[in-house]
Amino acid sequence: MYYRITKVVHQEGKRDEIISIIEKRDEEIKSITGLQSLQILGANETESYSISVYENEQQILDSESKFREIMSEMIPLFTGPPEIVMGEIVWSKMFN
Repeated sequence: MYYRITKVVHQEGKRDEIISIIEKRDEEIKSITGLQSLQILGANETESYSISVYENEQQILDSESKFREIMSEMIPLFTGPPEIVMGEIVWSKMFN
């Protein structure tokens, strides 16, 4: 599994609008090859993280143009450029 984590700093109170844009494009997002899941983490009132899980790195690279197209609709809600990191899990442990 390969992960893309995108940090966005947005206007206060706009997270629901960002999520609405994502939900509106649900079918388009689901059609991205290799995309396994997408989650939004709300760190505070103006900072959110998108966590996307793919099968492999190449699929993330292949999805970049679609990813940027979807993000472009949200840009007016951001207060700075998104920060993106990508990588694979190098260690994990599950606790029951």
